[in-house]
Amino acid sequence: MFFFGIFGVQNKSRVVKEFNNVICRCGRLSSMQLIEEYMYFHFFFIPIFRWGRKYFVQARCCGRLYEVPEDYKDELLTSDTIDLNRLREKESPYKICPSCGKYVDSNYKYCPYCGAEL
Repeated sequence: MFFFGIFGVQNKSRVVKEFNNVICRCGRLSSMQLIEEYMYFHFFFIPIFRWGRKYFVQARCCGRLYEVPEDYKDELLTSDTIDLNRLREKESPYKICPSCGKYVDSNYKYCPYCGAEL
């Protein structure tokens, strides 16, 4: 986040859509979230314009992150199903703790919330 007096540039990510009953590449039946990530320029914390939109799909079971190609983005926003073969798997910066289920930085060896080994 950068501030120039009363102006600023900031990153933002938000969940756009939820997909239920999807079989992940790990083999589990799970739900997946479609996540939109972008940068925006704001004036007194009021967003003026956005750029650099990227879309990702994240599995809730194992935390795998998939990058959505531009040609599949519009179809995915209107569809109720996901074709995992059209997505590119990406290295996730987070792990899901097997004990408490919270997202933890992938560099950690132990969960900071419950102390379980990752």
